[in-house]
Amino acid sequence: MRSFSVLNLTDLSVGLADLFTKRHAALTSTKAGVGQVDVLAYQQKAIDALPKALVGGKPMSEELASKDDEHDGLGLGIWHMTEAYFRVPGIPPHIVDAARRVRAAFIPTLGALQDSYADEAAAANAHKEDLAKLEADLKLLPIAGGGTLYDWATRFVAAGQDLSVLLSKRADVNAATRKNAQVLRSETVGILNDLRRAVAREAKRNPALAADIDAQIFSYLDTLEEQRIAANRAAKAERSKSSTNEG
Repeated sequence: MRSFSVLNLTDLSVGLADLFTKRHAALTSTKAGVGQVDVLAYQQKAIDALPKALVGGKPMSEELASKDDEHDGLGLGIWHMTEAYFRVPGIPPHIVDAARRVRAAFIPTLGALQDSYADEAAAANAHKEDLAKLEADLKLLPIAGGGTLYDWATRFVAAGQDLSVLLSKRADVNAATRKNAQVLRSETVGILNDLRRAVAREAKRNPALAADIDAQIFSYLDTLEEQRIAANRAAKAERSKSSTNEG
């Protein structure tokens, strides 16, 4: 029998909403389901009452990591592009000088991309001024596919500013609330797994229940579980790829 393990609070919010609408009839066709309706309704209400920073998309840590990957990827691109202008013989001096000013302002060393989220967010404020000051230099340095380093630098600064916004949202959710939210998530996943086992036992003893009663009740939650597993694997692979490229 399948069980749930990686559903996050967002998954549980939409999954329980589906359970109490589209799947309510199937749920309450079982004694086990009837017995857990009030408990699940309580869990749903508690989850939906959490701050939106916790229920509204990716987990905060995942969202920060994803934004940091975007920020650092753009930073690496800027660094390596300027490095190319330094290395290739015969580049006009004024182009090399422009690349040198860009490097000094945005990515003086690759180590800067290992800074904390907070440091990178703070640096974005200074880089916003650099964008205006070095616009002409940035636009001297083209990139494949059209555009110039000004486009990458603009996205780099925006990603740093997004980190600041995400950090501010996380600060709005204190440690106690985050801990309670994780307890709530674990409890709800446990309740759903217990319910699934109880429905399976009941189905063996009650031939009147639909043969596919498990799917009728839990198929959407199964889909959310599968999607969450796939998303977690993709995020892990992307972080591993980013680390390898940096090395």
